[in-house]
Amino acid sequence: MQKELLKNSAVYVAGSMIVQVLGFIGLVFLMRYLPIPEYGKYIYIIEFISIFAFFADGGFTQHIIKESSQNPDKIQSIYSKAQSAQILISAIMLLLIVLFSYTTNSTTDFYLLIVFGLSVVASSLFAPMLAILIASDRKDLVFYKDITLSALKLLFMLFGIYYKAPLQYFIFLGFINCIVLSLLLIYTKLKKEFSYLFEIKIDFSSSFSFIKQGLLFTVLMAANIIYNKIDIVMLEKMVGSTEVGYYSGATRFIYPFMFISGAFMTAIFPSLAKYSQQKDKFNRIQYIALYYLGGIGILLSSFLFLGSDIIFKFFFELKYDQSIPTFKVLVWYLAIVFIYGSISNNLVAIGKVKFLVLLNLIMILINIALNFFLIPNYGALGAAIATIACEILILIAASIYWIYIKKNRIKSDRLNQNSLDN
Repeated sequence: MQKELLKNSAVYVAGSMIVQVLGFIGLVFLMRYLPIPEYGKYIYIIEFISIFAFFADGGFTQHIIKESSQNPDKIQSIYSKAQSAQILISAIMLLLIVLFSYTTNSTTDFYLLIVFGLSVVASSLFAPMLAILIASDRKDLVFYKDITLSALKLLFMLFGIYYKAPLQYFIFLGFINCIVLSLLLIYTKLKKEFSYLFEIKIDFSSSFSFIKQGLLFTVLMAANIIYNKIDIVMLEKMVGSTEVGYYSGATRFIYPFMFISGAFMTAIFPSLAKYSQQKDKFNRIQYIALYYLGGIGILLSSFLFLGSDIIFKFFFELKYDQSIPTFKVLVWYLAIVFIYGSISNNLVAIGKVKFLVLLNLIMILINIALNFFLIPNYGALGAAIATIACEILILIAASIYWIYIKKNRIKSDRLNQNSLDN
């Protein structure tokens, strides 16, 4: 089982690694090209829209994968319900983007937000298809999609930099995603195994039941995204785009490594869902995830912390030196989240989503409170301190709850065994 899980994870990690490298190269060139305030504005536009991105897959991806893995004979029905729900929820996403962008931003920013928002809404319509491909073990198609998308995005960025394009040009980057996803959908039409992708019956009445079933996943995703993106929004509103630029400069060498955790967790989640009731296999899978991810996270954080000055000097000379103190705080995000990620995935697989939703909602409030007091005095560094403090609290709370669940399950098994013996 260990070899199989690592093999499946390797496909995701390899693909994600190429994607991250290409994306990293493009953003480094962009950071060197744009003035820091303009780069900060670019990141603010993306992160603001990302707050609504829990609608981008309807919050259904994990729900679709879980249901499809456990009920492969009902995959066509699951897809039809998911696609109907996705159309409905994407319309709601567009409405929210327009409403909040118009009421909280300048006219110029509103234009940029709407352009990028439209690309996110259009891409969201393909989310059920991607979830089905993952659940159907067609990771190769997702792999090729990711590679193609990253290569085209890099070319788009380099073209704009070469011809000295303004900031507005780079906001249209999101539409490349729509084009690549459309090509993937056309390709699946040639495969008989996915013929049902083109035989769906839009039924909004059934979509409500699907939304209800995946509601906890939707709320969890919403809480998680808001928690992770609120720092950028508060920095923009409280101290301006320059501090956003410095904060983003610090994250540029941290968040790209999150693909390792995401790829590993995506690869093993179907197995966790499948064996959630078989305790021995489930425990083996979760310990493999915790062991490998935890170790990788600690090594990465230590390496990046020790090499921080060299890294920033090599890539940016003196331009982003003010990001280094923030980077040295945020770098421990990897170690914490890699450990927490495996615990969180395990809790989702056994249906303990309510706890994660509650935990994330509480952390949003704590994060906002800490940012409110720290950002005015410390800027980007204050936001980084708030993030790490919250991540430590999340790790402690999730670990305690997981240990509690394991003890209860062991106790329950013993009671059941005693009753059988008697």
